[in-house]
Amino acid sequence: MRDHSILKMTLAAMFAALALICFSFFRIEIPLGGGLPAKIYVGSAFIMLSAFILGSRYGGLTGAVGLTIGDLLAGYTTSAPPTFIAKLIFGLACGFIAHRLLHLSYTQTKKSMYTHAFIAGLLASAVNIITEPWIRWAFKVYILGFPEPIAWISALNCAVAMAVNTIPSSLLAALLYGLARTKIVNNFDLSDNRSRP
Repeated sequence: MRDHSILKMTLAAMFAALALICFSFFRIEIPLGGGLPAKIYVGSAFIMLSAFILGSRYGGLTGAVGLTIGDLLAGYTTSAPPTFIAKLIFGLACGFIAHRLLHLSYTQTKKSMYTHAFIAGLLASAVNIITEPWIRWAFKVYILGFPEPIAWISALNCAVAMAVNTIPSSLLAALLYGLARTKIVNNFDLSDNRSRP
């Protein structure tokens, strides 16, 4: 049992590192409203993958830890606290949707496995598109004291960036999950969220 926990923590740390690498080295920053940048990257795919393979808790921690460290290392210190909360919620939602609603671990065919994983990624991203801008807006207004118009522009930029990231990240996560499940995951019961339909 202890080895099982160590394996899960190791995989979660690896997925967090992959999300961090995508954010740190492969992000594209585009200026949107108010001259504020939006960050485009596929690091969310590794949060999804962690939630698909390991379950909600590890998916949430993967996102919270990996991308918070990414913000800190990139100099976005004031973005780190809302990132931690938003990506924790995102990972938890991804695992919940994949395993409790769509029963991803029990899909029987490759087509249904890829389809369920892709849909879970899309739905979790929709949760992220709704929650992350609100979290960032509230943090900027109530904690940092930004004027509301600037906080609204920043929140809108965040929503646009998350929406652009949705399809590529969901596709990548579904493809990687399919590869991992056929080669590795079926040999282990790694997910805490497995529930039979």
